[in-house]
Amino acid sequence: MTQPIRVIFFGTPQFSVPTLQTLLNDSRFEVLGVVSQPDRPSGRGQKLLPTPIKQCGEAVGLKVLQPTRLRKDQEVLTWLKEQAPDYFVTIAFGQILSQEVLDIPKKGTVNVHASLLPELRGANPIQQAILQGKRETGITTMLTDIGVDTGDMLLKTVLPIGENETTGQLMTRMAEAGGPLLVETLARHFAGELTPRPQAHEKATHAPKAEKTDAAINWESPADLIHRQIRSYNPAPGAYCSFEGQRIKLLEASAYHAPEHAKEILKNDRPGQICLMIKEGLVVAAGDGNYLLIQRLQPAGKKDMPSADWARNALKEVITVQDGLSVIHDKRFEAALEVSV
Repeated sequence: MTQPIRVIFFGTPQFSVPTLQTLLNDSRFEVLGVVSQPDRPSGRGQKLLPTPIKQCGEAVGLKVLQPTRLRKDQEVLTWLKEQAPDYFVTIAFGQILSQEVLDIPKKGTVNVHASLLPELRGANPIQQAILQGKRETGITTMLTDIGVDTGDMLLKTVLPIGENETTGQLMTRMAEAGGPLLVETLARHFAGELTPRPQAHEKATHAPKAEKTDAAINWESPADLIHRQIRSYNPAPGAYCSFEGQRIKLLEASAYHAPEHAKEILKNDRPGQICLMIKEGLVVAAGDGNYLLIQRLQPAGKKDMPSADWARNALKEVITVQDGLSVIHDKRFEAALEVSV
């Protein structure tokens, strides 16, 4: 009987869990243990919350290691060496591996990265793919080296990005795609069927972590950019603006193409003007003369809701019916750079 391929899994967030589960469910592999970031305080009570990978590993009886700094934790390093793994697998682990760690597995360390390398190296590739207006993205498996996402590539899978897809929605699809690509990569590499391919480093782009202030909407911007911000920053940190001094998070939106009978009503609107309420949401003017349909939003201190439901309460005094349309008068979303998030 062929011996299973021995793997130690490094990961932390929920995004990593489907890939670990795929490994666990494949008899060709033996997962020796998992390495995750330490538990972090969460919520109002700041109670320590176990990482999703820790929870997944413990549920099936795996050894779980949580070094604060892996490269300096001699106890963890000793255990890793004693296991004599064929591979380390990393996906959204959250620490950079030292050369000492990379030298432990017999066949190398395989990273599952959420972009089509060399595009969008770094910690935030899914959000950046949407923010940059890409029509497709994907998963790349690579052999990890001492750089950040610079190692030789093994396999790729391409995923289209939906016109209105959010980071959260795309992340779910990409998490499910990672596992099948990884097990194919490991099996074929172990069998000597894959030739690692160097990246074209001169074509590399980067995916920096988003700051909360990056998600502030400027209504003078083109509608397409605002649309991409809303999609990119959902679920976190959430694109936001203000309405009469109160923070409003914008959660879902799409392009709005006015029918002929609405074009006369919509002309000469200022950026940020809340123009119409329709069944699907609120029509808002952007800085380039185009319009967005805001479908869901979240007022400060409240749950997210359909934007039309919010408008029926917050804007009821300024809604009139004109040519069969619910027209909103003299109400605007404002930029919110000064609003704390």
